[in-house]
Amino acid sequence: MELFMLYVKEREYLLGVIEDLVKFRLIDCTGGLLALRCGPERLLMSTFGAAFRRWRLALEDFIVTDYAGNVIERHQHAAPASTLIALEIFRLFPLCHAVLHTHAEYSLAFASLDRAVPPAAHLMQTLGEVPCLRAEDQRIKEEYLRNPYPVSVPPAMNYRPEIVAVSQRILPQIKEKLGHRKDELEKHGLAFTTYQHGVTVFARNMDEAFNNLARVEASARTYIYGSLTPGRERWEARERA
Repeated sequence: MELFMLYVKEREYLLGVIEDLVKFRLIDCTGGLLALRCGPERLLMSTFGAAFRRWRLALEDFIVTDYAGNVIERHQHAAPASTLIALEIFRLFPLCHAVLHTHAEYSLAFASLDRAVPPAAHLMQTLGEVPCLRAEDQRIKEEYLRNPYPVSVPPAMNYRPEIVAVSQRILPQIKEKLGHRKDELEKHGLAFTTYQHGVTVFARNMDEAFNNLARVEASARTYIYGSLTPGRERWEARERA
């Protein structure tokens, strides 16, 4: 029997995006999220454990939710751990129609050190410096499990309140660091990293988000390689000037 599902074309499109993310080494098997705005009331997202399945996904490996995290359509898996962050981005930035989160290797190096990704290459001048949002994931989870308190877990997610506790530390920082830049989405996307956790890019569409992710990675890579080359002291001095 043929399986009925919403947004088949969008699912097929996201499968193609995932294939390209893997091809260009912009995503790996340690985590990630793709989310699309599908009209005024619904979102389409990749599901929990997609990275563990090595991003070999099928059409049913996506979930449709509303903007409160309620399930509209689910075939196999629950919504991913980053659901609350995606929901907050869509709420804060009306022009955003796509959210992309990965553990891309070069931007992760900056996130692991709690450092912003600098605009080290010309292609990053529009995005500017990519801030790092601070939340010590493991410590927060351990503290929550020792002393639990009520949190609201979206119905689309598995019941993991300790993950929600971590997300709650990140949400206000999104508004603080990027809320004043929402009008920039008319021209390009925005990005941030999360301490020890990876990069999140959001934009008017997924193609733009993909391109902006590639720019963030290229800038992080350029800065890392540049810092290892002769003459880096002069370069760093110019950056500080």
